[in-house]
Amino acid sequence: MAKKPELMTTTLWDFPSQQYGDETQGSKHYEGATPAYIIWNLLQRYTKKGDLVVDPMAGSGTTLDVARDLERRALGYDLQPTRPDVFRHDARQLPLQDEKVDFVFVDPPYSTHLRYSDDPRCIGKLDAREPAYYEAMEQVIREIHRVLRPGRYMALYVCDSFKKNRPFCPIGFELFGILRRYFEPVDIICVARHNRKLAYPHWHRAAVEGNFFLRGFNYLFIMRKPPRHAEKRGSTRTPGNPISPPPDQPGEPGHPGHSSDKSARFRRPQGKRNSAKTGK
Repeated sequence: MAKKPELMTTTLWDFPSQQYGDETQGSKHYEGATPAYIIWNLLQRYTKKGDLVVDPMAGSGTTLDVARDLERRALGYDLQPTRPDVFRHDARQLPLQDEKVDFVFVDPPYSTHLRYSDDPRCIGKLDAREPAYYEAMEQVIREIHRVLRPGRYMALYVCDSFKKNRPFCPIGFELFGILRRYFEPVDIICVARHNRKLAYPHWHRAAVEGNFFLRGFNYLFIMRKPPRHAEKRGSTRTPGNPISPPPDQPGEPGHPGHSSDKSARFRRPQGKRNSAKTGK
């Protein structure tokens, strides 16, 4: 039996397996599966029983299984459903009313490294070295903003990419910059990766011989949609603009160390990009 989950207290997370306990969360055979421990920690901190949790790129359904295990309501969508309770919909056009969701988790494709679907709309067909990938991901993020209730949270799980003889691609920074246009940052978690390639000695030898690094962690960006009263305080919350508190509000109460600064807005460079993927 895999170790039972426990709440993490630092921003460095490392989990012993993809699943926990006696039950199955998603499929451990699904390539690039998101560790169920990540979802468990997020839902324990940012949701309560009965809340509606949505995963717009549900993969093998890990988010759905963990949410139901914790007595949350759950909806999953994907262009290539792997089970009956995952509905076929594009993450850029969710069949949900505005501001009805309590929490959103999304683990998107990180470029074209895995084949998820033959559907031409699949974001996994877009090379992350090109602007089209980031334009599509901004549409996903904008849709998450639309369906999420004010004052509630979302999380995006992503990895950077390096390909030999190609420039390093900081996908995490790129997507965080887009997220900042719609949400307040809550925290950034570093999650250790345990994929199959990292277990093979020849990959490590190649990294030494080629003087490059293997991807050893994923970003977990935790964000909050500003509450309605933020407008009355003067905070910016217009989609497409970075979120920042008014001058007399140095940080968001309740989140030690949190700060927002208009000068910290990330902008996507116009050059080419690269990417990689870990799914659910």
